Amino acid sequence: MDKNFILPEEKTLVNLSSDIFGHFGLRTESEGIGLNYKNKKLCFILLDGLGWNIYRQTGIEFKNEIKGTSVFPSTTSNALSSFFLNKFPGQHGIIGYQLYIKQLGSIVNILGYTSSAAYMRDSMEKAYPMSSIFNFESKVTSLNRAGYSTVNIIPGFINKTSFSNILYGDNTTDTYANMVHSFYVLEENLKQGRDFISYYAADVDQIAHKLGPNNPYTIENARYILQQLSMIMKKYPEYDYVITADHGHVEVGNTINLGNDSGLRDISILPPYGDSRALFLENRKDIKDYLEEHYTNLELVEKGSQNYYQLLGKVDANTLSNLPGVIGIAKNNDIYHFPLNQRKYTMKGAHSGLLREEMEIPVLVV
Repeated sequence: MDKNFILPEEKTLVNLSSDIFGHFGLRTESEGIGLNYKNKKLCFILLDGLGWNIYRQTGIEFKNEIKGTSVFPSTTSNALSSFFLNKFPGQHGIIGYQLYIKQLGSIVNILGYTSSAAYMRDSMEKAYPMSSIFNFESKVTSLNRAGYSTVNIIPGFINKTSFSNILYGDNTTDTYANMVHSFYVLEENLKQGRDFISYYAADVDQIAHKLGPNNPYTIENARYILQQLSMIMKKYPEYDYVITADHGHVEVGNTINLGNDSGLRDISILPPYGDSRALFLENRKDIKDYLEEHYTNLELVEKGSQNYYQLLGKVDANTLSNLPGVIGIAKNNDIYHFPLNQRKYTMKGAHSGLLREEMEIPVLVV
């Protein structure tokens, strides 16, 4: 594979998940990363999009910081599933922003569990419940069964959605309306003294997509959030805190519109799906030959190859059928867009590939 790729080999989100849930005595899928905890109670904070590159530019430093890595593809659905289910991507199969799900016969936006062409949140749920396809127990549920008290703090607009229910199970959530409100909700839950608190915020990711990861406003937004969290954490020393991210961002180079490529369209049964920097395609010789000839900045990895299993970790037979036949990974900062609707791709920050900026994440222990 390309020499510039950062592979998910150690200190990944799966290892961090094993470390944190192993702290409570749960059985875990992998080795941890060797964090030292002072307290039994733990608050896990995930700041979507806060890659190591953005974190470093804030100028804020924590005494105990580790450079970790995301999973591949480095995208939110895959990263959060890997952490909260404590499974490798090849085990849970929720590896892309868009997935072709054979049970539904459709390319699905997995965060919204809806058609990628016409977004209506959770529109697939009545036809085929998401939990019947991805039938895994959340580690939050495992904690509750073991007698620990938990709460998951999330934005109100994703509460009790199909995807959130996969992550958090049927367990207590507390919601917030905006970033400032989230700090209040976090502090109120710290006062209640639950054993495990998870806190998720998407603001860094949203700004980085819009403005790019190196824009001063992106950095200032991340700095402000870390400063506010630091002030809150100091008030409640009875907790250990672990702050991390699901992925980072690269500055977008060229936007390559695959919808304009009639040659690729004519030989494909399914359009390219997945993510803009990790394309999912059919495993057919004519498609691979076409991509190798016309898209030399894509690294092609075939299902069944050693590289495929190295990238996705353990692969379960039950998930294998829904995994893509070929994954095309961007070697540079370009993004590959196949429009399944009329929306234009105008983002300046992107992720899901294997470059350093999108794979490296901070693991900050307080």
